[in-house]
Amino acid sequence: MRYKSCHLIEHGISLDVDSIKACCLSREFNKGQLMIIPYYDNNKINWKELFEIKRQQRQLQKQKDLPACEGCYNLREDDWDDEDYISYINFDHWSQCNSNCVYCGVSRLKPKTKNNILKPIKELIKLGKFKNTGEITFQGGEPTILKEFDDLLKLFIKQQTKIRIHSSGIKYSNIIKEGLKKGNTTIVISPDSVYKETYKKIKRVDKSNQVWDNIKKYRHHLAPLFNELVKVKYIIIPGINDTYEEVTSFLNKIKELDIKSIIVDVEYTYANKNINNISEHIYILMDYMENYACENNISFDMYDSAIYASKNRTFEKIQDFSSEKIIEQINRYKVLNSCKNIKY
Repeated sequence: MRYKSCHLIEHGISLDVDSIKACCLSREFNKGQLMIIPYYDNNKINWKELFEIKRQQRQLQKQKDLPACEGCYNLREDDWDDEDYISYINFDHWSQCNSNCVYCGVSRLKPKTKNNILKPIKELIKLGKFKNTGEITFQGGEPTILKEFDDLLKLFIKQQTKIRIHSSGIKYSNIIKEGLKKGNTTIVISPDSVYKETYKKIKRVDKSNQVWDNIKKYRHHLAPLFNELVKVKYIIIPGINDTYEEVTSFLNKIKELDIKSIIVDVEYTYANKNINNISEHIYILMDYMENYACENNISFDMYDSAIYASKNRTFEKIQDFSSEKIIEQINRYKVLNSCKNIKY
């Protein structure tokens, strides 16, 4: 049946510390995520109950956008199937981390983890209700320090499904290396700066050199066919790394390490509070990065906050990417926007 939905409503789950949701995507205007089960036992997930709830949600979505999903950029009209299976799993069930980013919404004061998640995942596969046609993602805290991470990754490498891992890059992982070499694992690392002082200000740990060294090591293991599997992300944080110098040094480092994929995002709290009033200089920086990527044969993508900022954009894309013009515009718009009660 043809209707507007998304692959996560249809066949996705996001395992949180306390609950199971359909996804972890940010919603514009704080609409939250689509809840499936408010509380679950990490040792045993009732898959029968979960699939029944997902069926009900699919039926509602056929009639009208589910309130939590209304306006999401992921929705599209398509011929969706009615089968009960999971092909997208987001592991977000822990908060321990080896950095302490200023923009992170997860408190490190009381870190939580649901261990033994491996058991119900194996049960899902044994039931024949997992299909390897989607993608497995890891985020939460830091995946490489999660107790079951290696076993989970080995399991999905064996299932030959696509895997995406969001990591601080501080701890080097041999199992991630194996996934990269096989070509089914993507790693996303967000150093947000090349400068040690800026990195330390953002991450609140002094690990900049270690992270960039690990990015270089991961890149080394990629075959030419898989050269976009190491993705380096830059989150634009007003007042910290939103300058021409910071972005240029980042892009030069990307070129030096022969990284073939970059991701840009805008710091979530700033973007959420100012979604209809994003400073024009933020757009200039994103345009600059996209143009640089295009000119240097580098893949360019945006994550949630950058996507929503772009949807609400009224500032036209710049055409002149000379350093003098970009610096002039960035400085001018930062001064103008200082009158708009926008925090930097």
